[in-house]
Amino acid sequence: MSKARKTKQKKPRVNIDIIQLKALCRMKPTQSDCAAFFKCSLDTIERFIRKETGLTYAEFRDQSMVHTRFDLIRKAIKRSDVSDTMLIFSLKNLCDWSDKLKTENEHLIAPIESQDDETLEARLKVLEEKRNKTKLLR
Repeated sequence: MSKARKTKQKKPRVNIDIIQLKALCRMKPTQSDCAAFFKCSLDTIERFIRKETGLTYAEFRDQSMVHTRFDLIRKAIKRSDVSDTMLIFSLKNLCDWSDKLKTENEHLIAPIESQDDETLEARLKVLEEKRNKTKLLR
């Protein structure tokens, strides 16, 4: 047993630089890419980020990506001055514009039922009174 303990070697300590990791995460790498870059395991990357920031890998990467997203948005806006295609793309994706207007039906139309003449006359009278009231309010 003592020989087994002596022959078992400890893994070398991995040195991860948080500044380098943030810079790398600006390019939206996978966790596997980061582990390969720093020559460590996926768990090491996850533990390091959790210890340093309290975030998960995905949260840390998204937080680091904010500068990349803003840079891309700035470039898209600049390019939209000279490119109609980029202007349309920017309006649709950054300003939530669309080709078709969304319309909502304000009035629901009830299905037409067959009614006798008296019922129809009474309904027309009510509608006429409503119309006259709205004319007086104007």
